[in-house]
Amino acid sequence: MTGYLHDEPALAAVDDDETPRFALTSRKHGVEIGTSESSEAVRPGSNYRMVGVVTDKQVLLLVGDDDGDRRFAIPHVDIDQVAGDHSLGHGQITFRRCGETEWRVHCGKQGIVDLTAYLSHASQAWVRVENILDEVKRMLVTATEQRDQGDYEQALATVLEAGDRLDAAGETATEFGPPGDTNALEDRVTTVQERHIATLTEVRRSRARRAVDTGEQHWRGNDFEVAYDAYEAARAEYDEIFSLPTEGVPELADIRAERDRLETVIEDLKQSPLRTAAAADNEAVAAEDPAVAAEHWAEALEAYRDVLELDWGADQRRFAGDPKRVRDRLGTVAENLVTARRTVATDAMEAGDWYADASQPDAALAEYKTAKAAFETALVDARDCYPDATDHLEAELDAVEQRLSRAKARLDEEPVDVDDRFDGTETAPDVDITTADERSPSATDTTDRSDTENGSTDAKVDPTGHGGS
Repeated sequence: MTGYLHDEPALAAVDDDETPRFALTSRKHGVEIGTSESSEAVRPGSNYRMVGVVTDKQVLLLVGDDDGDRRFAIPHVDIDQVAGDHSLGHGQITFRRCGETEWRVHCGKQGIVDLTAYLSHASQAWVRVENILDEVKRMLVTATEQRDQGDYEQALATVLEAGDRLDAAGETATEFGPPGDTNALEDRVTTVQERHIATLTEVRRSRARRAVDTGEQHWRGNDFEVAYDAYEAARAEYDEIFSLPTEGVPELADIRAERDRLETVIEDLKQSPLRTAAAADNEAVAAEDPAVAAEHWAEALEAYRDVLELDWGADQRRFAGDPKRVRDRLGTVAENLVTARRTVATDAMEAGDWYADASQPDAALAEYKTAKAAFETALVDARDCYPDATDHLEAELDAVEQRLSRAKARLDEEPVDVDDRFDGTETAPDVDITTADERSPSATDTTDRSDTENGSTDAKVDPTGHGGS
């Protein structure tokens, strides 16, 4: 075809992303272009021809002439109403472009039926695919707007629906070309698929970051299970991103770094409930003041209970802490708590006795009130977690109430009952409650805690290093 045109061979006009399917020529008639108001005949010059190349993307028409070739490019998406005719002594393809201009392309008779069928099929496929792609692009814009407004659920729904429609376009594009070969229509779909992957990545990444923020908030409130669920949701979003074709995922390295940080945080969260309990346990062991120790024992008691309640009934535990060993330590902590509470109470009662013996009824009364409140607190704890000590504590509470009654009577100058503290008739319960100085050291000391916990005590880490979604 090189000698048929003035400027360059017809194939030079074919883009790299398209494949020629048909070729047609006309020596005399060339191309006729008409509208409802006018028409034009573009005929080749002497010694030249009209050369047409039908690719999988468009119809290229080049009409040779001494003054230079005239070139027309009609995309398949602009073509409709295709018809072929071979009754004129030569072949002719007629089609309309965008419903306005009518094109008559003269050519040989051979292959006219196949060419007509191909143009009709190409036109329908391109129009269908382009319509879908236009809709998909609008949906991707909408999904981005929804994400920016914080409507992550709807953003994901929109972008997933866009993906379904894009799949339909891809099926049409694949069917358009020869089996096993790529074609220009598939390339067109691929361009929008890349945009879809980028948008889906952005939406899922935002959802992951929101889930991480949610997990952090619940962790701060010691809602460990809810925090874990939130982090799991974030992990699932990252996994969905990594299931996409990696070459189309923007900022892939940064996303991998975010996911790796999340894994570190999840591991830290698994240890956090037991570490919280162990920290309170260790502070209680280290405390010299029984009242301070008691507060830490109470914190440790609740924290160990939380450890046992986590993932209750689940087939597999997510959080650190062997249940049997935690229960054993919980029993020791309960005993130490009641012991510390009792120590606070008996110290106040003994101080009241000293003031009473020193004829300082005001001071004695104040100490006995303190002792009474402390014994009542100790009884509440004993009934909750160490019932073996309740009888002993009830007897001691009764004793301090008698002392309190006598102290009030002395202040009011009323008759006072005989002080039976030294009459040797009181029967002491046989329950052994150790003193605060004899409380057992914590089995959860961070220097040797292999029976309940392993790992560091690093502070919580924001896995994404961002301030929001």
